[in-house]
Amino acid sequence: MNSDQVRQVVDTNRRFGVAAASKDYAGMAAFYTEDAKVLPPDAPIVSGRKPIEEFWRTAADALGLIDVTLKTIDLEVAGDTAYEIGEADLKLSSGQAKVKYLVVWLQRDGRWHLHRDIWNSMPTS
Repeated sequence: MNSDQVRQVVDTNRRFGVAAASKDYAGMAAFYTEDAKVLPPDAPIVSGRKPIEEFWRTAADALGLIDVTLKTIDLEVAGDTAYEIGEADLKLSSGQAKVKYLVVWLQRDGRWHLHRDIWNSMPTS
């Protein structure tokens, strides 16, 4: 893994957070591969970019999502695949929440895209 690869993933996470705060759900979905899968807690698997866009629209509205800050804890790269463990701080209309996540990234056309995305809640303390 080189520092440029880390920077690219961290920058994509930052831009994902900006899209979420802007309620740009199509923009959020564009960070995923066409055949991506999102595995939200206590919900069915969501497959494909358009269904992922709709998932984020519905979930963000239901949660009252205001802002997202993603923090990479660990990142391993093997060729065109990367594995990220991280934490997300969520600002919601009802307060704060924190989640831990695992993302499998694929590099396509020189850019990193989320390919598999799973998370669950963490204590906020």
